[in-house]
Amino acid sequence: MMVAGAGAEIQVRPVTDAEIAFFFEHGWVKLPALIDPQSAAILLERAQRTFGVDGRKGLEQETPATQYWQTWFRSNPDCGRDDHYAALRTSRELGRNAARLLGRDSSIRMMMDATMAKLPGDSGKGNGTDFHQDTPGHMYLESNFLTPWIALDRVDRDMGAMQFYSGSHKLGNLGQVGALWDEWAPYIDRFCTLTEPIALQPGDATVHANGTIHGTAPNRGGRPRWSWAGVLVPGDARYTGAQSEYTDGLGIKAYGPLAHPNFPIIYDPPEQ
Repeated sequence: MMVAGAGAEIQVRPVTDAEIAFFFEHGWVKLPALIDPQSAAILLERAQRTFGVDGRKGLEQETPATQYWQTWFRSNPDCGRDDHYAALRTSRELGRNAARLLGRDSSIRMMMDATMAKLPGDSGKGNGTDFHQDTPGHMYLESNFLTPWIALDRVDRDMGAMQFYSGSHKLGNLGQVGALWDEWAPYIDRFCTLTEPIALQPGDATVHANGTIHGTAPNRGGRPRWSWAGVLVPGDARYTGAQSEYTDGLGIKAYGPLAHPNFPIIYDPPEQ
């Protein structure tokens, strides 16, 4: 399916029944060639306009990290202003994939997206990503959600490639699991299996559920790890009223719909 955004086109393939079954069981899934390599190359070139080919453009002007997660990678949440990223973030097939992976044919909202450059070496922007669940960072969302994560360039295992604790989505919300790792680790290791770092080719993707514990080692390679990721939620999910940088000041009422231009519906099921 081709999706147009101000003259741009990005092709997103549908997920298979086998991939959906794997996701249900493990809480994550690898999706080879979710977008084609040519599209990934176009998106990479546009990400490099922001961060530079080496990922360090403007790094010296950035505000020093005040939160530990700000050392994991550089991020551009405004990438959707680019027409090709706009085509990707509003892809109907991307939304339909999310609905199928979440288990029902609901409408789907794109809540947020960003390009990311996990830098190598001593840049201060390529530290290991602490193992965590996404739920605590999005308490304003009522329902389950998922994150598609697309490689824009080749990701080798030593570049801070993604790792998942398979089955951890079945454990429920463990809160700030990274800060309490020594306490939770025996429980997690008993019921879950940690994957090896997942190498990806340009256009390959992983998708993980909000309750799936995931993280990375530092980027020990010689170049940035380039990616795009989004947060997709059922269109009928309600706003909980929790404070969040994503929703504060938008006038959304607690337990009302997340209806706002910042959170577009990208997929609606066909009428019966």
